[in-house]
Parts: sequence; C-alpha cells; structure tokens
Amino acid sequence: TLLSTSVFLIILSEILFAQNSSVYSRYGIGDFEYSYSSKLISIGDIGAALLDQDHLLVANPAGWTVMSKTRIEFGFGYKGVLISDANRSVYNSETDFKGFTFGFPISRDLGIGVVTGLVPFSRVSYKAKENFSAQSEIPEYSVEYEGKGGISKLFVGSSVYLPLGFSAGASLDYYFGNIDYISNINFNQSETLINTKYESLRRSTGFGGSFGIISPNLANELSISFLDDLRLGFSYNVLGNLDTDTLFTSTSLYLVDTISSGQTKMKIPQRFNGGISFVFNELFSFNFDYMYQPMSEYTFNEKTEINLRDINKFSVGFEYKPKKGMGMSEWEQIIWRLGLSLEQTQYIFNGTGIDQLGAFVGFSYPLGAENSIDVALQYSKRGTTENSLLNENSIRVYLGLSLGE
Repeated sequence: TLLSTSVFLIILSEILFAQNSSVYSRYGIGDFEYSYSSKLISIGDIGAALLDQDHLLVANPAGWTVMSKTRIEFGFGYKGVLISDANRSVYNSETDFKGFTFGFPISRDLGIGVVTGLVPFSRVSYKAKENFSAQSEIPEYSVEYEGKGGISKLFVGSSVYLPLGFSAGASLDYYFGNIDYISNINFNQSETLINTKYESLRRSTGFGGSFGIISPNLANELSISFLDDLRLGFSYNVLGNLDTDTLFTSTSLYLVDTISSGQTKMKIPQRFNGGISFVFNELFSFNFDYMYQPMSEYTFNEKTEINLRDINKFSVGFEYKPKKGMGMSEWEQIIWRLGLSLEQTQYIFNGTGIDQLGAFVGFSYPLGAENSIDVALQYSKRGTTENSLLNENSIRVYLGLSLGE
C-alpha cells in the first residue's frame, strides 16, 4: 500500500493525460456506477423510494411492483472531464454503452414482475505518463501507467405486494469483470536497455443479492391532505467475496514472462440505500436519498487499502410531470427533472478526503403513450489541487431509451 501511494503521487507530479476517469480510479475497484438510467441520474442517482410504471429502476427492486407493461430500456453515456493539478489542466472524453434492462409483469394485481439486465457496477480508466531525465549509466526514459476495465452486474429479480400495502423485491446478482493495470517502461535512446511492459490482470466473479422494500402511501395513513403520495424506501445490496484470478506478466522485445499467477478473494462491502419520496399537487414529485457503503472494509487478498474510506452520499431530486390530456402536444407532455448530490467518495490520500458535488438536469420526451427518450446532464466537481492531488470538473450526458407495450 505504501508503494501504491508513492506511485500515485508520482503520477500526479507528471501527469500528461488521462482517460474516462482519473488516477483516483486506480484504487479499490475504481469509480462506482450508481445508475445507468437517465431518469435516476437526472434526480441524483439513487431513488430508493420511487415507484414508476414507465421505467425499470434498479436502485430498489421493490419498485417493480407497479410495472404494468413489458418494457426494455437501454442507456448510453458521454463523459468529458477537465483534470487539473497545481500547474496544468487537460480535458479528456469518452463515450460508452451503459447497459440495458428487460422486464415484464406476471400479475399486476399482486405486483409480481420479473426484471433482468446487465449494468455497469464500477469503472477503472486512467492513463498517465512520467518522464525521467538521464542519470549516470541510465539514459532518458519514460513510464506510462494505465488502468482499464471494471466490474459489471448481471441480475434477475422479482417483486410482489405484501400485506398492508408494502412493496418488496429481490434480485440475484452475478458480478464479473476484468481490471488490467499496465506499466510501460520506454527508453528513448538506448542500444542495451529494452523497453518492457508489466501487466497485472485481475479477473473477478461472484454472486450477490439485492433486497428492497417500499412503504404504502403514508399520506393516506397519516391523513396528510396536502400530499398526494408519501413513501419510504430501503434497499440492501450484498456483494460478498469475489473469486479473483491474478496474473502478473512482463513483456519485452524477446519474450513474455509470467512472473506470478494465482487465485484469491476480493471482498466488496455491502451497500445500503434509504429514501423518502412525496408528490405535491399531482404534478410535482420530490425525493431525498442517502447511500452508505463502508469501503474502508474492502480487502484484496485479505489486505485492506489505506487509500479507501466509507462512502456517504446524499441526494435530492425533483420531477415535474404534467397531466396527460386530450389535445396536448408532445412538447407539452415532456417530464422535467432536477437533482443535487453531495458525496463523500471512497478515496482518501494523506488524510485528505476526495469529496464530490454533483448537479443534474434531465427530461423525458414521449414517443407515444408507452415509450420515451430520456436525457440527463450531470456536472460534478471532485478533488482538490492541494497536497499534490487532482481537481476534476466533469460533464456527463446520458441518453436512455425506454420502450413498453
């Protein structure tokens, strides 16, 4: 861990360029992808207490009880990030496919539905370069550090109504993915020293589960007349230990050498989501959410990571959904959304924590009665240029397609 911290600080001192994320994603399993859904992203990423019959929300499987149509959804994303240290800045961008879900109702009266999907869970993506001047018998050379890959989640789950109006849901989750860490040593001018690539590959697989519950309409239960709908929601994600194959190799001009290989366990801590949502005047909905994940308990090969801490995330979201009526144009039926989030991320270096502030805006444009194009725009700021760290300002654009019949 001390070596990892040293390498990280070296990268910061001479960083030239980075990919989709930053060198922060080198630690743990990278940056978490909390949601692939444009709707959830535009209201702060969580939505633990939401019931939405027009979208397949993955934050809480209990929300599938209101699914009334067979639905399929896709997500695409673009991210541009301006990364700055104390001396310079660089902008990088990337576009990728975010995931998909498919679901269908079995019994609308009982709230039984089945949903499956493939969504991203974490992302490692960075690239940096350090230059070294010539010293005694060692000529000028450079070292490139690169990380890529991540963890994905394939799931299948179901939901059901419980007595007293509660909604419940659960899913079986399968986690899998590769994370590749590469170091390239390049000698600019040398007839005796050979350029070499060192590669550490981790292949992880394992099962987990997601469980959730959403309360009945508490506005009716508590006789709150000025609210149309008031609900509490909770979800819990168990990840457990992922079986991880490791392979460490070096590649030079003449050969590929396997330095070491083996199998170990990677422990990813559980995640808790809680939230409250309410509807006012049938047009305006609000949600407040909290997410907690004790990443300080993350271990790889039974060893903790000193640069990780617990995640605490708070978010608030707003949605304006006009009533559909005869003669309304498609533009008059657009659903508008806003969101804010404050996150204590998992990263901490030399006692300095990396926090993130996010602002979100989005809308759904109707494509007929059951279909929509969902758009979300996110601006986030995290990190600092103090203590040789990085400050990141990122813009993300998400495009979703939700189809039902």
